[in-house]
Amino acid sequence: MPAMPAVVTNAPDTVRHVVLNHGRPAGEMLVVRDGDSLVVHYHHIDRNRGARNETHYRLAPDGRVVAGTVWQLPLNEPDAPRRAPSDRFEMTRDSLVWGATDRTRRAVALSPGLTYRLGGGSPLDNALVARAALARPDRSLRLPGAGSVRADIVGDTTLSVGGRRERLRLVMLHRGAGAPSALWLDQRGELAVTGVGWFITVRRGFESTLPALRRIETRWRDAQGAALARSVAPPAAEAIAIVGGDVFDSERGIVRPRATIVVRGDRIVAVGPADSVAVPAGARTVDATGRTVIPGMWDMHTHAQLTSQSSSAPAQLADGITTVRDLAADLDVAVSHRDRANAGTILAPRFVLAGFIEGPLRWAGPSEVLVATEAEARAWVARYDSLGYRQIKVYNVVHPDLVPTIAEEAHRRGLRLSGHVPRGITVPTAVRLGFDEINHAAFLFSTFYQDSLYLPMRAYSAVAAAVAPRIDVEGAPMTEMIALFKERGTVIDGTFNLWMSARNPGAPPDSLAKRADANYLRLLRRLYDAGVTLVAGTDGSSYNDELELYERAGIPAPEVLRIATIVAARVMKDDRDYGSIAAGKVADLAIVDGKPHERVADLRKVRQVMRAGRLYERQRIVDALRPARQADASH
Repeated sequence: MPAMPAVVTNAPDTVRHVVLNHGRPAGEMLVVRDGDSLVVHYHHIDRNRGARNETHYRLAPDGRVVAGTVWQLPLNEPDAPRRAPSDRFEMTRDSLVWGATDRTRRAVALSPGLTYRLGGGSPLDNALVARAALARPDRSLRLPGAGSVRADIVGDTTLSVGGRRERLRLVMLHRGAGAPSALWLDQRGELAVTGVGWFITVRRGFESTLPALRRIETRWRDAQGAALARSVAPPAAEAIAIVGGDVFDSERGIVRPRATIVVRGDRIVAVGPADSVAVPAGARTVDATGRTVIPGMWDMHTHAQLTSQSSSAPAQLADGITTVRDLAADLDVAVSHRDRANAGTILAPRFVLAGFIEGPLRWAGPSEVLVATEAEARAWVARYDSLGYRQIKVYNVVHPDLVPTIAEEAHRRGLRLSGHVPRGITVPTAVRLGFDEINHAAFLFSTFYQDSLYLPMRAYSAVAAAVAPRIDVEGAPMTEMIALFKERGTVIDGTFNLWMSARNPGAPPDSLAKRADANYLRLLRRLYDAGVTLVAGTDGSSYNDELELYERAGIPAPEVLRIATIVAARVMKDDRDYGSIAAGKVADLAIVDGKPHERVADLRKVRQVMRAGRLYERQRIVDALRPARQADASH
């Protein structure tokens, strides 16, 4: 990792933190206080990317932060000079002024409870905001231009640290929508540990407290997830009849008009024309006239975090996604989410789990599962199998020699194999060594430039971004690779929306970004035309955008719906129970205000969603996910 710049380390108020990636050092935060000055040096490495910054604060005599400036620094150039700041603010006698440049500077009148949080800084920023909020009677602050933030103490424990007893409090910072941020403060209000995540910042000496702190935060997060589920739980019904809707038949890619669907428990018991299927006595009736009923959709590329149960998972369900495939999550989080989602005690789609395997190098991804030998590889595949995982995903720096072993062990146990393509092998080689699936379309471009992955250790995504505008999608090498996919039955989980330039809609038509977009869309259409199996995944991007890209590429809307439903179920060998609306199958479906089989964008109009026979109103889920206190837009 890059060396830290020279700083005064013998000052009495110098505190060191280590950034851990699943117990492995991945960076550092150094906090130096000298009088009214507080300087923070921070960096962490996440694979071959990461963050490095330097923040200067000025403190009032009572410890309040009254000014701050943050600079973003090159990750691998510790001696590079600071350039223009990326953000700054200052509290004057009567104003709070913020903005990185004169052009972006803004000001508001200073008032009690008004503060500022620097963007792009270190984990200490949250701690400073939390401490300031906790000092106020209502434990809340206003952030100019960004609403409000509230701090709640939700946990309190005393642990042994270096032979002494330390009291630590778990603080949740609520800001806007989504799950709150977590951090642990000591009895002086100083940051001890950040919340559960792939990367955790912990004060030196406090490493031994992490298992206990994780258990406490997990209990609280799990309770929040359960409470959210209870708050929108649908009323019990002996049977539910969805009457008069047009049902999308994903098996045949057609619409069956004015149908009735009868559900008992978690199963569909009847589907047919509305005038021939009787509504059971006492059934709850849902009028779907003028709407389309579709099978529950599948997001085939997700990553669960501890916070997902009260943020992304309910939002996915509200959008009509009833199954997600997790392709890398901490084992305890993944198994817990799967089991509680199946039991209906959290508001979430069904989880299908894929086990992550990485190599033990400096650029290893965020996981505890690092393998260096064949024995270790087989042992981890066996463990994932024992936990009910359905697939194995290998990652960037797994040694290529281990791929055949992982493939053999996974297939022997009936598990699928997918992944990033490890350095040193190409996409076609990975397929021939046993990959059933390629995750990310960017590999289909970077694979032709293997040398550039090493000089200097560039990410596949960076290579793909550089070559995507210029690659010949129609050329013989791409044609041969697509033919190999078709021959071997290789599935492509392209996450195409991740690589598109939707975030830069104003780019000129002949720009590199637009040329790259055109090549990704052409690649997508070529894969479809060749009969290569496609599945829709997001990796945190927009599911609706992903599906709409398929339609933009020229894939007919009914086929896009089939990719999102029955095709995914068949890939995971779950089509006996999922993927279509048919008697005997699990009642996973969505009711849409529109005709998504004609316009994929109508999938944005989900009105109700049913998961395992539980019928939820989308708006109730959306309302439940809103923060308890709406952001104050007047500041």
